[in-house]
Amino acid sequence: MERRMLFGSCCFVAFTANAQTTFMRMYQAGPSFGFELNELPSGNSLINMGSAHVIDGNGYILNSSTYFQTNVVFSSQNMRYVGGDRVLCASSTWTAPCSFGSGAYMEPVIGLMDTLGAVTSMKQYALNSGVCGGLTKGLLPTADSGAIVWGRDYGPFALRVDGSLEPVWSKRLMDAGAFSFFKEFPNGDLLAGINRQTAGVVVARMNAAGEVLWSRSYIRPRGVVSDALIEPDGSFVLVGYTDSTGTTDPIFTPLPPGYNPKLFMMKLNGEGDVLWCKGYRSTTNLWYTRRDAVIRRTLDGQYAVLATLGPPAQHDWFRPYLMKTDLNGDTLWTRSVGRHNYTYLAQDLQASSDGGYMISGIIYGSMPGNQSGLMYIYKADSLGHFECWERVPSIEVMDLFPVDSTVILNIISGVATADPMDFTDSILDSSIFTTYDGCSFTTGFPSTMATRRPIFVRPNPTRGRFTLEVQDPLLKDSFYSVYDATGRLLYQRPLPAGTNLEEIDLTRFGRGTYVLRVTDPEGVRHERVVVE
Repeated sequence: MERRMLFGSCCFVAFTANAQTTFMRMYQAGPSFGFELNELPSGNSLINMGSAHVIDGNGYILNSSTYFQTNVVFSSQNMRYVGGDRVLCASSTWTAPCSFGSGAYMEPVIGLMDTLGAVTSMKQYALNSGVCGGLTKGLLPTADSGAIVWGRDYGPFALRVDGSLEPVWSKRLMDAGAFSFFKEFPNGDLLAGINRQTAGVVVARMNAAGEVLWSRSYIRPRGVVSDALIEPDGSFVLVGYTDSTGTTDPIFTPLPPGYNPKLFMMKLNGEGDVLWCKGYRSTTNLWYTRRDAVIRRTLDGQYAVLATLGPPAQHDWFRPYLMKTDLNGDTLWTRSVGRHNYTYLAQDLQASSDGGYMISGIIYGSMPGNQSGLMYIYKADSLGHFECWERVPSIEVMDLFPVDSTVILNIISGVATADPMDFTDSILDSSIFTTYDGCSFTTGFPSTMATRRPIFVRPNPTRGRFTLEVQDPLLKDSFYSVYDATGRLLYQRPLPAGTNLEEIDLTRFGRGTYVLRVTDPEGVRHERVVVE
C-alpha cells in the first residue's frame, strides 16, 4: 500500500486565474440546511440564508427576497440556478402531527424563482405514503428542465417532476436508510447514492423512469457516501467516509472502539466497477461524518473537495477542509481555515469562474452582538489561500481497495399529486442583514434601520416609466442604481441633495423584474420594480 505524508501544499499547479477576488464574510441572517452557492452570469452569487440573497464578488449583499407561506420550512430550502433567469427551489411543508413519536408529516415543495429570489410558481406534493419528519435534503435540476428532490435522514423518498413541476414519479426506499444524492448521466440515466445501515456505501444506477438497473455496495459496514461527479464518458467519482457512527447518531454518542474514518474519493466506471480509490486521513483530527463532503469540477478540469474536520478524538464539527486533486485523486494542495476558540461547519463549495473557491457554512463561538453563531462565506484564490486564519492540515494519503457486492434494494413506486400553493413574496432591505468582516470580526454594514427614510415607486407594476419618491428631501448627494433580474448593473444616476422625486424610464430594457437601489449616507434601500 502506497502512503505519503502531506504538509500543506506538496505540489504546484501551473494554473493561475486572472482578477481573482478573495474575501471573508460573516452574516447575521437566517440558517439554511444546504446553504448552496450559485454563481450567476453577472459574477454575483445567489444564496439562501433563511431568505434568498444576491451577493457581489466581494461578498456584500446586493438584494434580498423572501416569501411567506403557511407551514413552509424556508430554512431547509435548496436553490439551483439553471440558466437565464430561472432558478429551481425546493423546501418542505408540514401537514399534520405524526401518528407516532414527535414531529410532523412532511411533504416536498418545489418552485421556480428568478435570480432576484422572486417566486413565480410553487407546488406542494402529497405522497401516497406520508414521511414523518422527512425534510427535503437535495435538489437536482434535470436536462429536461425538470427536477428531482429527495429527503434527508428520516425521509427516504425521491420525487421527479417535469418542467411544469408536475409529478413524473415518486419512489420510497423501504430499507433502513435514506438517499444521499441524485446525479444525471449524459444519456439521461440517474445515479443514486444511498446510505443504508450495515450495507456501507450503496450506489444505484437507474433509468430516467427511476427503475433500478444495477445497485452495488462498497466499504461495508459503516461507510457513507456524500456526493458524486459524473464524467463525460459516463464514469463517476464518489466522495464520502470509510466509517461513521451512523448518519443519525447524535454527536455525543460514544465513539466505537478504534474509530478513525478516512475521507475517500472513488472512481467507478458506468457499470460500477472500481477504477481507483484514495483515502485521506488526518493525522491529528477526526472527520465529522454527519456533514456531507462535496465535490466540484475546477476551472482547469481537476477536482475540488470540501469536508468538515472534527476535533481530535471527538465526533463533532471543527474546521472546514478544502482540497484540490488531479484526476487520479492525488492531492495538489490541502487547506483548512479557522480562528482559535471557534468551530465551523462546512456546507457548500463553488468553484468560481475566476478560478477561486467559495465555501459556505456556519461558525460557532462568541460573535458580535452577543450571538453564538453566524453564517459565513469565504472566498479563496486558485491555490486555496484564504485571507486570514488559514491553517495547514496534516493529511495522510493512501490507496484503498474496496470490494463491491451486489445489493438488492427495496424501492417501491408511489403516487404523488401536485397542488399549486399561494404565496406572498417580498423584497427586503439588504442592510438589515448585518455583514461582518471574517478576519477582524468587525461590522461591515450598520445594523439599525431606525433613521432611514423609506422610498416609494409609483406606479408599480409599470409600463416602464415611474417615479421614485423619497419621503423627505435628501440631505446630501446620493445616487440610485438599477439592476436586472440576473443582478447585472444596468446604470447609475446621481440624486442631488434636496431631491425627493426622480423620474425613471426603463422602457428600453423591456419587460421583466428590476431592482432599484438607493444609496445615501444613511445606508442602502431597495425596491423591486416590475415592468409589464
